[in-house]
Amino acid sequence: MTPFSAALVSILTLVGPGSVLRASTPRSAAVQSEKELLAAFQSSLASSDAAMRAAAVTTLGDESRSLPDQGGGKRVAQALVKGLEDKELEVCAASIFQLARGREVDTAIGALASFLEEYYREIEDRVESSDSYARNFVERATVLFENASHVLANYKDDRSVAVLLPLLAGLKADTKKNHLGSLLIGALAVANLELGTETAVETAVKLTKTFGLPAQTTGAKKLHEALSAFATKKGMTPPEWSDAYSEQWFTWFEANRNQLPKKLGRLTIPPTGDPGKPLAGLPGKAG
Repeated sequence: MTPFSAALVSILTLVGPGSVLRASTPRSAAVQSEKELLAAFQSSLASSDAAMRAAAVTTLGDESRSLPDQGGGKRVAQALVKGLEDKELEVCAASIFQLARGREVDTAIGALASFLEEYYREIEDRVESSDSYARNFVERATVLFENASHVLANYKDDRSVAVLLPLLAGLKADTKKNHLGSLLIGALAVANLELGTETAVETAVKLTKTFGLPAQTTGAKKLHEALSAFATKKGMTPPEWSDAYSEQWFTWFEANRNQLPKKLGRLTIPPTGDPGKPLAGLPGKAG
């Protein structure tokens, strides 16, 4: 076992309100090179212990910030996104946190896009189940989906819009058995509105008809809150919450649509700031 791996085993500690694990590895006097960090990462990622794999992702991400490019290189990004392919959600969670800012754009956007599309299907497949394992999976996977949505929205690029917009537009009204719409509409609306294109805002406004009152109150409130926060951030006055909220949002949109960009273009420099929405901790695994 390498000194890196031995240190990980002995000093794993819990981080934040979730169950993502972080390694408090002592920093060496000399900053490690990218090659050394990646070699240590590959060794630890091969562990059968999910906590070790999650810690490997976190340690690589944290230590790479000391590199000359602050971890913005393609090879570091390619290593970090491997966590999104892990079957254990805590490893995925570690990867999402590390991709939040400063990572090579093409790799980050591509991996987050695949993750969101996959986990949308995973949640959709289980959301109607009464099985306790499935319900726990939905609870945990929804947090990851929301976090990944906010992280992708931090990469302000037309490719991010191309992923997030169809997911929002495809949401359907809740039924007695299926509440996927109200479960995901909050995060997807916030993420699309963070990107802020005319089409993204129009799509959110159109969904106020799908999530109408009083039958769709849960989803409607989340959608109204997301639109209100966006309007306020842009210096526009949002409509008040009321039974006529949908009609009022349509009126608001027509009055303000000319202030919204049609395209974002292609991002070349990674975002340096955190996502607009703070990322949540991963709930615990049942059993």
